[in-house]
Amino acid sequence: MKRIGAATLATAVGVAAVVLATGQPALAADFANLPLSSWAYLDSQSPTSKFVNPQVAPPVGTLVDDANRPHTYRSYFTYDLTQLKGTVVHNSYLYTYEDAVTDCSTAVTIEVWRTAPVKAGTTWNNPPAELEKLISAGRGQGSYYCPGYLGFDMVETLNAALGRNEKSITVEYRITAAQEADPRAGRTFQLPTLSSTSNHPPTVSDPHLESPKRPCGTLTKPSPAAATTMFKATANDPDEGDYATVLYAIWPVDQPDQRREFYSYYGTDLSQYADGQLLAWQARASDYYDAGPWSKTCYVIMDKAPPANPPVVTSKLYPEGNIQGGGAGVTGRFRVAAGDDQDVVAFSWRDSGGNSGSVKARQPGRTAVIEYTPKRAWIETLYVHSVDAAGNRGPEKAYQFWVADTAPSAEVEVGGVGLPSTISLTARKPETTAFGYQVNGGPQIRVPAVDGKATDQFTFTEVGEVAIVVSSYVKNKLIGQDTLRIPVTDSPQVESAEFNFDNEPIAGKTGSFTFKPRNADVVAYEYVLDNEAAQTVAAAADDTAVLPWTATAGWHMLIVWSVKADGSKSMEAYYQFSVLDPVPSAYAPTLEYLTRIDGVGLPVEFYLSSQLPNVTGFAYRFDGGPETVVPSYGASVSITVTPVHTGDNTLIVEALLADGTRSPAKSFTWRPFEAPVITTDPPGGGAAAQPMTLTFRSVLPDTREFRYSLDFGEYQTIAARPDGTATVSFTPQWDGWFSARVTGIAQDGTTSPEREMTVPVRDTRVSVWSQYNEWSPRGGIGVPGDFALSTEWKPEVVEYLYRLNDGQEQVTPIGDSWNTMVRVVPDRNGPNTLTVRGRTADGRLSPVTEYLFQVGTAPQVFSEAYPRDTAGGGVGVEGRFEFSGGTAGITSFEYTIGGVAGAVDADEEGRASITWTPTEATGLYLVVKGRKADGTTTDETGYFIVVKAG
Repeated sequence: MKRIGAATLATAVGVAAVVLATGQPALAADFANLPLSSWAYLDSQSPTSKFVNPQVAPPVGTLVDDANRPHTYRSYFTYDLTQLKGTVVHNSYLYTYEDAVTDCSTAVTIEVWRTAPVKAGTTWNNPPAELEKLISAGRGQGSYYCPGYLGFDMVETLNAALGRNEKSITVEYRITAAQEADPRAGRTFQLPTLSSTSNHPPTVSDPHLESPKRPCGTLTKPSPAAATTMFKATANDPDEGDYATVLYAIWPVDQPDQRREFYSYYGTDLSQYADGQLLAWQARASDYYDAGPWSKTCYVIMDKAPPANPPVVTSKLYPEGNIQGGGAGVTGRFRVAAGDDQDVVAFSWRDSGGNSGSVKARQPGRTAVIEYTPKRAWIETLYVHSVDAAGNRGPEKAYQFWVADTAPSAEVEVGGVGLPSTISLTARKPETTAFGYQVNGGPQIRVPAVDGKATDQFTFTEVGEVAIVVSSYVKNKLIGQDTLRIPVTDSPQVESAEFNFDNEPIAGKTGSFTFKPRNADVVAYEYVLDNEAAQTVAAAADDTAVLPWTATAGWHMLIVWSVKADGSKSMEAYYQFSVLDPVPSAYAPTLEYLTRIDGVGLPVEFYLSSQLPNVTGFAYRFDGGPETVVPSYGASVSITVTPVHTGDNTLIVEALLADGTRSPAKSFTWRPFEAPVITTDPPGGGAAAQPMTLTFRSVLPDTREFRYSLDFGEYQTIAARPDGTATVSFTPQWDGWFSARVTGIAQDGTTSPEREMTVPVRDTRVSVWSQYNEWSPRGGIGVPGDFALSTEWKPEVVEYLYRLNDGQEQVTPIGDSWNTMVRVVPDRNGPNTLTVRGRTADGRLSPVTEYLFQVGTAPQVFSEAYPRDTAGGGVGVEGRFEFSGGTAGITSFEYTIGGVAGAVDADEEGRASITWTPTEATGLYLVVKGRKADGTTTDETGYFIVVKAG
C-alpha cells in the first residue's frame, strides 16, 4: 500500500497543466483551453474551512496523514466561459491524469459532478450543491495504467451552460459515497484541463431586394416583387476567415406550410405565385459549422405585370434615324418618357458595345434623362426599357442614331523618353478651327487648325502605354473626341541598309548598323549579337553610333541598349535579320539515326539544297568519281549514292545558278557503318511460318566468323565463307517484326560494330471484307454478294481458293490491285461461312480464313432493260423485272414501284415477274418482299431504277 500523508499535501509542488494534443481545427472554428479561474478542495478534518488555489496536487477521496488520521477530500474546479459567449461548442474535453494512487489494486469509482459555484461560505459542512453527474469512472482492478488518465466529452454540458447564460462552470472530483471513506481509494490528480473548439454562428443584416433595390417590406407595406427577383442580405461572421452563405425562405402569408428555402445567387423564380399574392420571407446565414438565426420576417407582394409600352426616346444632338449628329466623344442627352404609365419608376439602357446603366424617373410615370457619350463614329443603338418598382421591364425601344465622324485622325511619332515626339492631327470636318490633345490626364494643349491640319511636339516622361485624348473644336465648342493608346519605349532605334528583311545579303557581305537614341544624354550603346558576350560602342556627339559588321550565314539576333552618363540603361531593342549561306547543304537523314542502318553497298539518299536565288540544279562528285549534274525546279533535290568501301567517303556538291556560275563547294565526308550488312530472302522480309534466309556480308577484311542473335534469342556463331559471307535460315512464327543482330569477328579476334536490323514479317492469312457480316443479316438466298480478298503475302500468293459453306471450292487469280473481288450466291438463310486460302506459285497454302456472315430473306430482283443503279431503258420502253429467291416457300411477291403498290403470284420455283413502262425520265425505287403460305413476309429488297433520258 502507498501512503500519502496530509503533510505531504501541505508541501507538495504544484503540477503544471497538461495540454491535450488535438488536430488542426477546421476552417475558422476557435480552439482554446478555457481559463481555470480558481480551484479549491474541502477536507473532512477541517469541516468549517476550504482551501483555495493551494500549491498541491488536488486530492480526492480519503488519505491518511502522518499522524494516521484519515482526511476525506473533494476537489472543485471553476472555469471561465465568458470567451464562449455567443458561440456553439463543437468539441470539448475535460481531462486530467492521476498524480498518485494509494492502492492501484482497489476497485474504486471516481465521480465528476457539475456543481453550484464555490462561494465564500463553502465548507465541508456546506459544500456546493451537486447538480449533474457528468461521469462515473471505474479504476483499480483490471486498469491498464495506474496512475491513469481520466477524460470525457463536455460538449453538451458546455452548450447547456451557455444556453443558461452562465459565465462559468464548476466541476467536482470525488470518490463515490460508498467508497469515499476507504483510505485505499484515495488519490491525487493533476489540475484538469477543459478544452473547447467553438464557432460563432453567423447572423444576417439588411435583408432587402435588388435590381432595383427596395426594402425588405412590412406586412402593411410590402415591397413589390417580380417573377424573377434578387433577394439580398449581408452575412456577418465574427470568426476571421470564415465564409458564410445566405439561405432564404419564402411562403405565402396565409399558407405557412408551403414554406420553401432557396439560395439567391442570380435571382429567384417566383413565377409560381399569382399576381397580387402576399408573401413572407426571411434570410439566415450559415458557415461551415453552424446556421445562425433567421432574420426578421419581411414581406413582398407579387407584381407580374410589366410596363405595357416601350419608352419614348428623343435627343436633339443625336436625332433618331439617318441624320448625323454630335460626334465621337461628345456627350448627348437622351430624354426618356414613360408615356404616363404610373408603374414606371426607372429606365434601363444598354448600347451595342455592351455598356449599360439605369436612371430613375423624376416621379413615377414621368421622364428621365440618360447622358450618353458615344465612343465611336457611325451608327449606334441605345436599347431602353421602362422598369417598374418590382423590377419588371417593359418592351424594348431600340433607338438608332448616327454619330458624326468628327474626331480628328492622329498619328504620333514617338521620339522616346525625354526627347521630342511629334503629333500630327487631321480634321474630319472642314469647319474645325482647333485641335486639343491631352497626355495621360495632363493639361489639354490647344493648337490651331490650318487647312484642317496641325502638328505639335511634346515629350514623354516615362515608358509604358500612354493614353492621348485628341479633340476637334469649332472655336470653343467640342465637336469630336477620340483616345489613342500609344506604347512608349526608350529602347534605341536600330537601322541597317544592308542587313534587313528587304534584302537577301550573302555571307561575307560588309555593312553596318546605326544605333539612334530614344532617350536623352546617351553616351554609349551596349549590344549582344547572337548570344555572344556583351560589347559596348561609344556614342558620337549626336548620340548615335555606327557598328560595322561582316556577315556570317544564318539567322541573327541583335539586342541593343542605350547607356546614359549615369550608367543607367534603356529598355532593350531587338533586331532580327538573316544572311544567306552561299554554300549548299547536303543532308542524309539515315546517317543521323541513333541506330545506324547505313553500310558499304547500301544506298544513301542525300537532300541537296541552296539558299541562293536562281538555282537551276546541282553538280556533285562522289568519292572522286565523275561529276553528275541534276537539274532542279526549286532550291532542293534528292540524290542517291552507294559507298563501296569503308573509311572516308566524300560527297562534293555545288549549286548551279541561272547566270552560268556556281556556288562555293560543299564537302560532306562520312564513314559508312562497319557492321556486317544483312540481306533477306525473300527481299524486304519474310512471312509468318515460312522459311526465310538471312545473309551476313562482312565489310571488313579477314572475317573469320559472325556472332548473331535472332529475335532476342541466345547469341550463336557461324563461320564466314572465303568471300566474307554466311547464310542462316530462320522461320518466324508470327507476323509483325523480328530483330536480327550480327557482329563480324576477324582472324585476330577483333570485332566489328554490331548491326541491329528490324525485319518485317508479313501475315500469310487472307483478309476478307464485305457488306455481309455476322451481326446484321443482308440479302437472301440467290442474292449475289461481293467479297474483297487481300493478303500481305505478295507476290508469293498468285491465286485464292474459296468455298461457300460446304460447296465446291473455286479458284480466282489474284488481281493487280490490293483487293481481289469475288462474287458468291448464298444458298441458305441465316449463318453462312466463306472459307478462303491463298496459294503460292510453288503450291504453298496459307492458313484457312473462315468469314462468317448472316444471310437474310430478301428476294433477288433482276432486269435486263433497267439494271440496278444504272441508267437504262427510256421513256416508253417496257422493262421486265424478275423476282426470285430470298427464302424457300414463297407463294407471292408484294412490291411498290415509285410508291405505287402491287402484288404477283409466284410459280412452283418461287419466281415471278412484272413489266413496267416509265412515262418520264427519272429515278425511283422498286421495293419487293416475298410472302409465304403461312402469311409471313421476307425482308425487303430495294432496287433503284434510273430511266435514261432522250
